[in-house]
Amino acid sequence: MKTVDELVLQELSRELRLRFPEDLFSLTQTHVSKDLANAKIWVSATQNSTELVKKFNHVASDLRHILSKKIVARRVPRLHFVLDETEEKAAIIDQLLSSINTK
Repeated sequence: MKTVDELVLQELSRELRLRFPEDLFSLTQTHVSKDLANAKIWVSATQNSTELVKKFNHVASDLRHILSKKIVARRVPRLHFVLDETEEKAAIIDQLLSSINTK
């Protein structure tokens, strides 16, 4: 059985691909609060990532309405899209480790 996090991620991925087919992005992670009030969705994109997150947050209420029809739950969470900076942070750590190894 899928968790609420997985269901939200799956449905949002599907809907966002339909709405924004020209954008290259990935929804990397979702965290839905225990009371189902809020969901934080991390977005990774190859270009214009900040603008893409703004677009997603702009249509968040529409997406929430769509989720309410597709997911059976006590409550459908408010959606908050944020930029996933994991790759950038990993690159910085790699650089730091490389500089330590060269010394």
